[in-house]
Amino acid sequence: MRTDALVRRQKIIMTACELYRSKHHDSLTMENIAEKAGVGIATLYRNFPDRFSLDMACAQFLFEGVIGLEEEAVAAFDNNPREVWISFNKALIDKGLGSLVPALAPRSLDELPPEVSVLREKTKVLTEALIEHGKKHKLVHADIDARTYIVGLITVSRTPLPALAAVTENLSTTLLGIFLAGLEHGGQPV
Repeated sequence: MRTDALVRRQKIIMTACELYRSKHHDSLTMENIAEKAGVGIATLYRNFPDRFSLDMACAQFLFEGVIGLEEEAVAAFDNNPREVWISFNKALIDKGLGSLVPALAPRSLDELPPEVSVLREKTKVLTEALIEHGKKHKLVHADIDARTYIVGLITVSRTPLPALAAVTENLSTTLLGIFLAGLEHGGQPV
């Protein structure tokens, strides 16, 4: 692929991700995405023949970014555990994890294309390593597993309704703080 075409493709992906962070996935059309990316609809369809292929390109982009953050956090964790743990989780929220995962996840993980499944599996392994580091440094309770952690993080980092966001400044970081404190103490269903 030519460099200019690759840059254009990346811009479409990044624009779609940004729109998915701020608007409900189903309310956006391919035309909205093309317009916001500054490309013609034919260019968008030349790169992504349908919405699913665009979504999976966005998922791949998200997984690649998360993997980079995870690898950095695993490598640095033991040097300054609490700071690395908090910074890593803030970075995931900044990437829009809570908005993008629900927007991009298919009904079944079996629907993920092979290249995205491989990235998902790598993310899973790295997340498990981070949870183990967190347990070692008493930042994560022994009864917390990687699945509980990721579902919880996605839940607390979802974009709040505008009315709720107006009630509290820095709602996402406040909820993240509560969530991370809860991870330290463990959680049992009530």
